[in-house]
Amino acid sequence: MNESAPDSDLSSGPLADSINEKAQRDLAVGTTWLVVLATIAKASSPVHGYEIARSLSHASPHGVGVKHGTLYPILRTMEAEGLVTSTLVPSTQGPARRCFTITPAGRDTLGGWIASWRSVRGQVDELLGGIP
Repeated sequence: MNESAPDSDLSSGPLADSINEKAQRDLAVGTTWLVVLATIAKASSPVHGYEIARSLSHASPHGVGVKHGTLYPILRTMEAEGLVTSTLVPSTQGPARRCFTITPAGRDTLGGWIASWRSVRGQVDELLGGIP
């Protein structure tokens, strides 16, 4: 006797929402590191966290948007890993701001990340080609 599983629609409902949220989170994690480091690299002077977040949110029509609770731990880790350095810059509008500059090691790392991104992006675009 052949019993088939009941039909289930995975395109909607709580399971689909959970899977979609997880996929979005997983995709965002690596790209966040890439775009944060790239934003620091493109700055003509040391840049503080608020400027990084603002730049990312204005970078695209939908805004990349990095929450401050995510951004600052990334910046601290990047500094601990030698990808960026920080300095305290006095502010006329409150306390000094911690501003970040990319290091030579950070530029090397960014170059590798960009190459990886372009390779993966090309592969994914090829695999997704023709899907309506």
